[in-house]
Amino acid sequence: MSVFHRLSEKSSIFEGIDLLYYGSGPLSSNVYILDNGRVLIDTGNSIELLEDYKTHYPNSKIEKVIITHAHTDHISGLFLLLSQYEPEIYIHQQELSAVSGDKSLEDFFKEIGKEHLVKPLKGNEEIDAGIFKLRVLYTPGHTPGSICLFVPERKILFSSDTLFPMKGDYALLPAPDPQGGSLEELAMSIRYIMKLNPVAFCPGHLFPVWEDVFDHARRTYFELQLQIHKREDLAYISTGILLADLGRLDDAIQCFDKVLEKESNHPGACFVKGLAMMQKAQFEKAVELFDRALSVYPDFKEAEEAKRRALIAMGKA
Repeated sequence: MSVFHRLSEKSSIFEGIDLLYYGSGPLSSNVYILDNGRVLIDTGNSIELLEDYKTHYPNSKIEKVIITHAHTDHISGLFLLLSQYEPEIYIHQQELSAVSGDKSLEDFFKEIGKEHLVKPLKGNEEIDAGIFKLRVLYTPGHTPGSICLFVPERKILFSSDTLFPMKGDYALLPAPDPQGGSLEELAMSIRYIMKLNPVAFCPGHLFPVWEDVFDHARRTYFELQLQIHKREDLAYISTGILLADLGRLDDAIQCFDKVLEKESNHPGACFVKGLAMMQKAQFEKAVELFDRALSVYPDFKEAEEAKRRALIAMGKA
């Protein structure tokens, strides 16, 4: 696969976004280029970055670089670019404290005399990228200061190492950094992303996705829940609860049914499926499910209360 990609040739939704693709592995991240070469999202780790950039943008100057997190494969190319450009550098404030060797990234910028270029982020800022206005999303989990970037008007997500393609031969599950990452925070960040309902996403590795985007995120969330709980039933229930919260009741019920196929009176699955049935105004089915939960766990107060409300809705209490 070639290095340079004009993504609009893949889908019109990517108009104005180019990609320097340095492979699917962890050695160098994707580098996304906006505003006719003036804005870069991540800088990879390829010694060919400067030459590749100049080849495709001979008359442009890099004015802004946004670093999604401080891992070597995403930031090393920045120091190559700083030899010839003086861009503003946007990075979450927590990543500035990331330590490489015996010094923090903040100290390193001071040592090379570039601290005046750094624009620390907290989250929810807007960065002007020409035809794009990039909303900064604070999405910890992979690292404590990981960010994603979102284009609200187009619902495009630059997902860094928080969300990868999770279908087909190139599925890749995001993972927390052993030094300060968190599975729980990563799962919460995926939950946040899913509520934004992006229609396309540009990951830090692998190729951008513009089809079945929600399915990629849903599978990621399930796999993370499976790692957190170490139990398939709880992973399905957690995923179903999220889907119900997003208004996808039929998809949520499918998750709950995965549990009930193996354990027909699983009290947790019966309860949450009963709540979903109440939202669908199927109160008789809801009562039957609450009764099944109570048959296993008679002191299930929440199921008792939900059953009472379902009976009231039916005019039977």
